[in-house]
Amino acid sequence: MGLNLTSYRPLGVFSAIIYIGDFMTMNKDFYAIDFGTSNSLLSHISEDGEVTLIPMDIDGGNILKSIIYTPSKNEWYFGKDAIENREENDGEGRFFRSVKKFLAEKNFKGTEVHGRIMSIEKLVGAFLKDMKTKADKHTGKKITNVVLGRPARYSLDDSCDKLAEDRMLKAAQIAGFTNIIFCPEPLAAGLNLNREETEQKVLIADFGGGTSDFTILNVHSGDYSSKDVLGMDGLFVAGDALDGRMMKDFISKHFGSTIEYQIPFSTNILKFPRKLMLSLCSPAHISILRERETWELLKEIQNYSINDEFKRQLDQLFVLVEEQLAYPVYSEIENTKIALSSGPNATYSFQHPGVKINEEIDEDSYRVSIEDVIAKIRLSMLNAFKGSNLKSKDIDKVYITGGTGQSPYIQEMLLSEFGSDKVLSSEVFQSVINGLAEFAKIKIIESHCE
Repeated sequence: MGLNLTSYRPLGVFSAIIYIGDFMTMNKDFYAIDFGTSNSLLSHISEDGEVTLIPMDIDGGNILKSIIYTPSKNEWYFGKDAIENREENDGEGRFFRSVKKFLAEKNFKGTEVHGRIMSIEKLVGAFLKDMKTKADKHTGKKITNVVLGRPARYSLDDSCDKLAEDRMLKAAQIAGFTNIIFCPEPLAAGLNLNREETEQKVLIADFGGGTSDFTILNVHSGDYSSKDVLGMDGLFVAGDALDGRMMKDFISKHFGSTIEYQIPFSTNILKFPRKLMLSLCSPAHISILRERETWELLKEIQNYSINDEFKRQLDQLFVLVEEQLAYPVYSEIENTKIALSSGPNATYSFQHPGVKINEEIDEDSYRVSIEDVIAKIRLSMLNAFKGSNLKSKDIDKVYITGGTGQSPYIQEMLLSEFGSDKVLSSEVFQSVINGLAEFAKIKIIESHCE
């Protein structure tokens, strides 16, 4: 299989960008990295085209949770190792998850880590460097060529999309890569398909923790070119948004989101600030509530709350933030979502010193709660058809990949649009990394031809 590539930019098509390096003068081995909002994977592609998925986590698993923990300046842990060490250190230090979400945020310049501001590039770079270090140890080589997956869209805003890609480029350089190629993740999933002799129009629907990405691909047995990508779209709404909606509509009240307070000498009854609610409903952004001005505002709100129950709820919020409980709180949300998929109701239960929550949630109410989230995802999917002269009925197969693609609500949306005979599940977590490896193999072949 060959590729005829054009330069990829937002809303562009089948493509990649080679930033730095000369393949003729360096080791031709590659790494392929699928850096996800929730999970990340790495494959090694040798010069002769052999592909090996490298173990990344401390238990020998190939999937590395995209989690970072640093209890002190010289201590950094990643994945399950981060979770275990955080527990051993009683939550002291900084704990990060879903950091990919910050890449497209212009206003996010960095966060305080051990008394110094650390940029998003350095934070992601530390994670990628850990992956590279483990892979180099496994292969016995120092490999500087990498194919990096990227969403079809980091952001609907073109300038934010470019900012996110530029930041990922810098992060990869910090990690020690010098030859960096980007490949859209849904396109990579398409490269992993088993191709038949009969030409087919396929929709690859990739649902992760942070992004939903769609590519319409003309699949056939010959070489691919840019003309085979018939449409592409995506948005920064996926699994975390579904979790955030459960937090907003069912759990946040236990952390003071329905509070009412009154400033002295004022007759106005005020409510929990919307900006703070948005932070509470995003696991990646809860740490922002620790910032000094925000913290002082929360203390002031508690002081002026109109009853003791509201003050108790804010005490639970302070414990959530101070003890960095976002991960276990949202893990229980994930468990509750799973329980709701197989029954009419489920109980969200979270018990921790200073925080006690038992909230009954019925499936019908949750379904109503996420209607607009599913609608946004569906609209992005349909936007992939614009300019292609294709309709839903013209699609021969729909391949679902990514963990959030297992959500019954996502699958219902796809089934209603395309029918059960066309919708297929592919490898949940490995479709993208396998496709990125295929992409890297092509680059190795091209380098041999130079």
